[in-house]
Parts: sequence; structure tokens; C-alpha cells
Amino acid sequence: MTISTRRAFLAQAGAALVPESGRLLIDTHLEVWTLDPRFPFRHPERPNLKVDMAAPIENQVEQMRDFGLKYAVLINPRYYGWDNSYISYSLHKYPKLFVAHGLVNPEDPKAPDRLRYWVTEHGFQGMRFSPIYHPKSTWLNSKEHYPLWREAERFGAIFNFYILPHQMPMLEDMAGRFPGVKVVIDHLGKPDLRLPDPWPEFRKMFALKKFPHVWVSASEPYELSLTKEFPYKDTYPYFKAVYEEFGGRQLIWGTGYPRPRWELPMDKELEFVDIHLDFYTPEDRELLLGKNALRIWKFPV
Repeated sequence: MTISTRRAFLAQAGAALVPESGRLLIDTHLEVWTLDPRFPFRHPERPNLKVDMAAPIENQVEQMRDFGLKYAVLINPRYYGWDNSYISYSLHKYPKLFVAHGLVNPEDPKAPDRLRYWVTEHGFQGMRFSPIYHPKSTWLNSKEHYPLWREAERFGAIFNFYILPHQMPMLEDMAGRFPGVKVVIDHLGKPDLRLPDPWPEFRKMFALKKFPHVWVSASEPYELSLTKEFPYKDTYPYFKAVYEEFGGRQLIWGTGYPRPRWELPMDKELEFVDIHLDFYTPEDRELLLGKNALRIWKFPV
């Protein structure tokens, strides 16, 4: 790298750490939690879970101010199980900044009623499901789930999925049956970089690109990386492949957690997208970082 090229790169990298005037930034995956006893933990898979560090909504409000984020999508982090009270509290404390997704038990026969309750009574816009915790289950596309998806179509609810690559055909089935439900795939579809060859399983997600109501969250590289070292170069081929398959209009961005960010501070989150994933066009980067989210959620005005 020549001196002039290096100076240009450093100038560009430095600029990425400063909020760009007028650029729309929307964090589409923001998990918040508190140690306030009013909101007890009820993790469905880890009932004895102990957490000694909070990531309260107030921290995210500060991050949004400091880095110029316009909106964020709140996600229940599973610590609270099927009780979405803290997410509802956060949504209504800062109604001009957030929209919200909760959790409902996917194996509860009354899941459609629970969806309707959180949407109509608390103003939620969607739900998150985590078949990743049930790798051998087929509830995702079972006939018993059809009423839940029909209710989502009725209310315009959005579903996001924390899902394994081998489960993608089940999601493809449901996305085809219920085109009125917008679907977000979390964490780049979770390619397993530990496998000798992750690609055959990972490519199963690519079949969903045919649905205009499906988006992929091209974010949280630390979830995927084996090196766990910024800038997570081992994840680049997977981000590039998703971009090439789905195109800029079907990608969104999310950070995961507010401060304290033990994985990736906000300035590095933006640097990863703005500098290191240099195959994005400037126009597609704007879609990814904010504009696409406007086509999915109804944000406050």
C-alpha cells in the first residue's frame, strides 16, 4: 500500500466513525434487558440463568444519539421467556425511537392468541422465533402453525428467525404459503464455519431469495467468526455470497446489543460495513443500513 493510498484509507476509516449528516441508520436487531426485579428472567432453556451485566434501554438511547441512529427494532433476548413486559416498557417509554418484536412459545396451541395480544394490546409489530434451539423439531412448518401465520397475515406482523441452515427448507415452505408475512432471517442465516465445508448447508438459505417479502440480517459477524478477532475476515465470503444472491434490497443491518458491547462497539459495527465489506455499492450500503427497514416496519414519525 502506498503512502497516499494508506492516507486515503485512514481518512475514509476515520470518517466512518463519525455519524454522516443525513444518513439514515436503523438498527433492526436490538436486544435490551435489565436486572430490575420487576422484570424477572424466565429463560425457557436455561431456567437457572444468572446475568450480572445489564443492557438497559437507556444505554441504547445514548448510543443512538451518539452515532446518529434514527430508529431501532427491539427484540426480546429470551432471558424473559415468553414475557415481553420489559420490551413493552421500553417501547412505551421511548415511543418515537423504537418498534418491538416479542417472543411467543411456538409450541403453545394458543400462540395465535398470544401474538394478537402483544400486537393489539402492546403495539408490537412482530415476533421472533428461534428454531435453532430445537434443531430436530419440525414445528416451524407444521400444520399446527398455519393459524399463527394466518393471524400474522391478518395483523401485518413480521416474523424474524434465529435459525440453522438445515432448517431453511421449512422456512421456505412457510414463506411460500403465507406471502403476507414479512420474514427476516437473523445473523446471516448462521453458516457453521466449524464444518469442513459449510457451503452445502449454507446455500439452502439462497432458495428464499425468490420471495420479495424475505430479508436477511447481514450483521453480527462475531456470531459466526472462528477467529473472534475484528474485522472477522473469515466471515467475508459469506457476507459477499449473501449480497450476491439476495442483492442490496433484501439485506438489513442490526447490532445485537446496546452498550456495554462486549463483542463489537458501535464504531466498529459501522466500520465493518462501511470499510471492510467493501464489495457493497454506496447505494446498497444505504439500503442495508436503513432504507430497507422502512419497507418492513412502520416506524414512528
